[in-house]
Amino acid sequence: MSGKVYLVGAGPGAADLLTLRAAAVLRAAQIVLHDDLVPQEILDLCPASAQVINVGKRCGSRGRSQEQINALMVWHARETQAQTIVRLKSGDPAVFGRLGEELDALRRAGIEFEIVPGVTAASAAAASAKITLTDRRAASALVVVTAHNIRNESLSKTVEPARSTYALYMPGPDYSRTVHGLLESGHEPSTPCAVVSNAGRANEEVRYLTLGELVSVKGIPAPAMLIVGEVAAEHLQQRGGDLLSKVSSEARDPYHHDRFPIHPALG
Repeated sequence: MSGKVYLVGAGPGAADLLTLRAAAVLRAAQIVLHDDLVPQEILDLCPASAQVINVGKRCGSRGRSQEQINALMVWHARETQAQTIVRLKSGDPAVFGRLGEELDALRRAGIEFEIVPGVTAASAAAASAKITLTDRRAASALVVVTAHNIRNESLSKTVEPARSTYALYMPGPDYSRTVHGLLESGHEPSTPCAVVSNAGRANEEVRYLTLGELVSVKGIPAPAMLIVGEVAAEHLQQRGGDLLSKVSSEARDPYHHDRFPIHPALG
């Protein structure tokens, strides 16, 4: 009998931002294939008997190919005694997580699966920056886009400004390239933006600036989210003379409150 694969969103990185369903599945896992960005505090939820395998990679470093990851999911579901196989992804698996390719592989192999959503980076970054992505006074649309796509196309082909908020996944490390793509699409250099590194984690950093300023910035820690639009304007006005105004969250504020133990039952 084949096992079941759970494609689980780990959220932005804090264990107490996992969904109850995600925590329950992890506690029942026998095999866990996880992305490199998933922190240890989330992996610690897995049973000591679980086989935990890092299948991810960071930008610029070698790692397992997508085809290898697909094959591992299918092999563990078919060839081992494991009944609960978890493919653990950062953020939400359906948002720039190559979920479609993995679902195709599972469907072709006839493997049962379930998708467990997670808090996506755009939501976590907005919470950390204390802005709303869809303030009705500033934005009538939210556009979720990646600065890295399989066709290596410029952002000018995927972005259309006008009263919209843009949440850009993986905007670095070449922010100059990202900014130029936004400018080519019609944004102004004076457009406000927020760069959030390690959203929802103890070491998160938030910077408020304009696209014109961002073009020359170096050394922003990854993973990062770039939020572009008038929704960030208020914080830009409040930053004073500090070009890279940084708000370092203490104890992951605004998530420090409402901590609670997670002890759900699987099923």
